[in-house]
Amino acid sequence: YDRLIAICWPLRYSTINTNLRMLLIILGIWSLVVLLEIFPVSLAARLPYCGSREVNSCCCEHSPVYRLACTDISYNRQLATAKTLTVLLGPLSFIIFTYVIIVVAVTRIASISQRRKAFHTCFTHLLLVLLYYMPVIVAYVLGNLRLVPNVDLLTSILTISVTIPPMLNPIIY
Repeated sequence: YDRLIAICWPLRYSTINTNLRMLLIILGIWSLVVLLEIFPVSLAARLPYCGSREVNSCCCEHSPVYRLACTDISYNRQLATAKTLTVLLGPLSFIIFTYVIIVVAVTRIASISQRRKAFHTCFTHLLLVLLYYMPVIVAYVLGNLRLVPNVDLLTSILTISVTIPPMLNPIIY
């Protein structure tokens, strides 16, 4: 969003990206995240747990908790899949959509040096987006298709995929 405004409307950037608008965007995203988490947690709290209550995961996920229930959890799994796809593909779709608009706008710039500067501004962000989303999506697909036989290996892949990109963030920028 920031890159889109900066490249497509550079002279209006400060009037579009006001502190109030940024606060509203942040509050909206946080509200959405809270709402996306309340429902699965409330469903998990209502499940009957008859056996062990030891969760075999180091990540804060619903699936390992659901597996401990001694009842049908197919609805919970479907909900978790829908939520994960929404959380992963929603922002990624928005990022791709904004970059398509940016690329169209940049190709209309006459100066090659200005094009290069605009693409350089976006390149670091795109690199970080790919570094974050690709391993998470691959780990999610491998886990859902049961191509990773060991739960510890899948947990390690997920942990690395959400740890390494933020660590690389200051180096790349």
